[in-house]
Amino acid sequence: MLIKSNLVSVISKYYLGGLNEAVKWIINNDHLTIEFASPTREMIGKVEYQGIGLEDSIIAINDTSKLNKLIAILGHSIKLDYQKQKNIPTKLIISDNQFNVDYALADLMIIPKAGQLNEEIQFGIRVPLDSESIQALIKAKTALPESDTVAIKSHMGIVDDDQIQFEFGGNIEYGNKTSYFVPQARFEGSSKIFRMYYNSNLLKDILNNNKDAVSGRISITLEGLMKLEFSKENLKSIYYIVAKEK
Repeated sequence: MLIKSNLVSVISKYYLGGLNEAVKWIINNDHLTIEFASPTREMIGKVEYQGIGLEDSIIAINDTSKLNKLIAILGHSIKLDYQKQKNIPTKLIISDNQFNVDYALADLMIIPKAGQLNEEIQFGIRVPLDSESIQALIKAKTALPESDTVAIKSHMGIVDDDQIQFEFGGNIEYGNKTSYFVPQARFEGSSKIFRMYYNSNLLKDILNNNKDAVSGRISITLEGLMKLEFSKENLKSIYYIVAKEK
């Protein structure tokens, strides 16, 4: 049996509130891997979960919105299984003690390619995230819903603490701004003076769907690639975002 909230959490981390509808679920040794990319290709990511309770397979989820609606009617504990034709899964069967829902699987050929994650990239700027900083960054962005840009830059704290400043609305010199400062920044072979611009709506969606994480981290290269990592228990999510032009 699988706790429904765990499956909902897995899905939310690639779905991102409707950003990614179509993905492949890759199951190997009870380990689920889902790779995905935003429609604009400014973000690629991966979600991993241990304990999915399905046999080894690759299945195509083409309508995550519909899958979420089906899962929503089920109770606390659920079971996952397949309906097959000629040994090929054609439906994902999800059940609890009272309900049984069938989700029709798509053809793997229609799922867009997710892109490749390069795990060997060297990141010179790193800053830890916890539940408090994740919630604070969400609040800072929510205060400026009309702005779609966040400037991320270095900042020296009042007690000689290296910090990373997230300045929402930061691409408009005389516009409204909110800033949040994350402490304990580490600079490894990189300049402590930098400023990068990113899609703040995308950042908020990622943070909002990972606010249940036990631990997290943001890493940045001086070329502008940002990596966000989150983990809790058997669940891990990773996102790569490219910087915007000013």
